[in-house]
Amino acid sequence: MNSNLERLIDNYDHICQLAGNSLHVGIGSDLDGGFGKEQCPMDIETIADLQKIDTLLSQRGYNATDIENVMGGNWLRLLRKAWS
Repeated sequence: MNSNLERLIDNYDHICQLAGNSLHVGIGSDLDGGFGKEQCPMDIETIADLQKIDTLLSQRGYNATDIENVMGGNWLRLLRKAWS
């Protein structure tokens, strides 16, 4: 079943509500060849479309720091901690 970005944001929002913050959500793209486009939300055509996520988060009331966390900051924090 193919989904859209609104559904993805619903799931991100649910996780943030459960955790109490945006520190536990991060985008994970399979657009690097791991899976085909059919495994991605139907409104993602190319990797460039991932920037739609920050707009949708902003529309839901997430601030710039929250959006930065989701868009890559959480992964960077995790990797820095693991590699230090």
